[in-house]
Amino acid sequence: MNSPGLIELIVIVFLIWVFLGPEKVMEGARVFGKAFREFRGYGANLALGAKDVSEIEKVRASAERLDIDTAGMDLDEIKEAVVEKLSNK
Repeated sequence: MNSPGLIELIVIVFLIWVFLGPEKVMEGARVFGKAFREFRGYGANLALGAKDVSEIEKVRASAERLDIDTAGMDLDEIKEAVVEKLSNK
């Protein structure tokens, strides 16, 4: 049994898009991306060990626990977002 080809995958994605709507598809992709990023972070921490975690990884993990989207942000921007989020509480 063969795996689905490119045309079949495009048809499947199109049908999902039609049945669920663009908002639900984008929300699902966002959740999947966040879960993948979190999973990838856990794998990096296991490979490096607890002592070898860099400052950016620690700050990013703290920000994500506060539900801050850190995609495309550098260390200073993440720190500013964390301070702003904590000052609003």
